[in-house]
Amino acid sequence: MLRNRPFEQDDLCLLEKLAKAHPEWKEEEFGEKDAESYIISYSMYNGSWLVWETAGHPVAVSYHLEWAPSNGKPWLGTVLVDPAEENKGYARMIIEQISKSLRDKHKAMFAGVPIDRSEWILFLSQCGFEQLKTEKDERGKSFMIFVKPLAEAAV
Repeated sequence: MLRNRPFEQDDLCLLEKLAKAHPEWKEEEFGEKDAESYIISYSMYNGSWLVWETAGHPVAVSYHLEWAPSNGKPWLGTVLVDPAEENKGYARMIIEQISKSLRDKHKAMFAGVPIDRSEWILFLSQCGFEQLKTEKDERGKSFMIFVKPLAEAAV
């Protein structure tokens, strides 16, 4: 069973390991930072860094915000799965569990992906996110903005 717990200082080496195993993510997210500097750079947003485990073994790290300054809505920031644990459905399960945790208070969750990361775009689309619009950041980089409805489907 997949469970989560809050990210702790001792988990920085796990994040470094996952970042090293995912060079595209590391380039996009860390840039020149190390794991600790990266985590600190998100501290002002008051989001949730979680470590996801199965049988006490860490398989992934995620970050999400219940309230983003951009629109006051929840945002999925990242889901990073250990390569040894990929293709087991963990990332989808994590997104679903985060979605369920937000469902009572929110109607939708957002995500932003660099427009040139087609694999990430495809994955979010397969997880129930819908393409909403494109935006450019302050450096002019283009992002695809997604929205995922959180209401349970009618049976």
